[in-house]
Amino acid sequence: MSKTQKHRLHKRVLKPWRNDYLVYKYLWPNIEGAAATVLKRAIGRPPVILDIGCGHKPYRDLFPDATYFGMDRTTSDSSPDLVGDALNLPVRDQSVDIVFATQVIEHVPSPEVMIRECKRVLRPQGALILTGPFYWPLHEEPHDFFRFTKYGFIELLRKAGFSEWQVREDGGDWAQLMLTVNLRFRGRLMIPLICVVNFVGALLDKVSSSRKSPSNYTVMAWN
Repeated sequence: MSKTQKHRLHKRVLKPWRNDYLVYKYLWPNIEGAAATVLKRAIGRPPVILDIGCGHKPYRDLFPDATYFGMDRTTSDSSPDLVGDALNLPVRDQSVDIVFATQVIEHVPSPEVMIRECKRVLRPQGALILTGPFYWPLHEEPHDFFRFTKYGFIELLRKAGFSEWQVREDGGDWAQLMLTVNLRFRGRLMIPLICVVNFVGALLDKVSSSRKSPSNYTVMAWN
């Protein structure tokens, strides 16, 4: 799920035979919706976008008319325009319209500092799009520090001084439960079973309205 996994994402293609399908089925539409929402509220000029932890920029197409800068901590398995630290962004105060950071915050040792840095570089009425896990196995060890509830995200935003926010669950309880099952399966022989579990998880998640235990959250916040 993380953009800092061994083979980082190049483009968004849902694959029902993948054991991480029940993450991306909900995460990607929420990210796409968040991008459309913040772009509608952007000031008339083409916005300036900073993508923190950009990897190979799989979300670049969501900002077609923007001035877009991808930043990452390394050029290893990544294609950044800037190399920098999420806790000390190499960007001037109030110089960015939209900060975009997906599946990064769990990997920084001080998430409150990262959120403050995002706030610092945003222009007035600027927006933050942020995603992070509620449930996901350990990954990128030892650089895997946190999991977040929706109220944890809200508290980080409130303390940083954001004035408005929305937090959306990326799937519900059944999707998360079936995802947990599928993450235990490995190898080609398990692909038919993975597909069945993905189908059952998506079906039950559609029937159930419970969102107490999602795998992930997508957050929008405004100055």
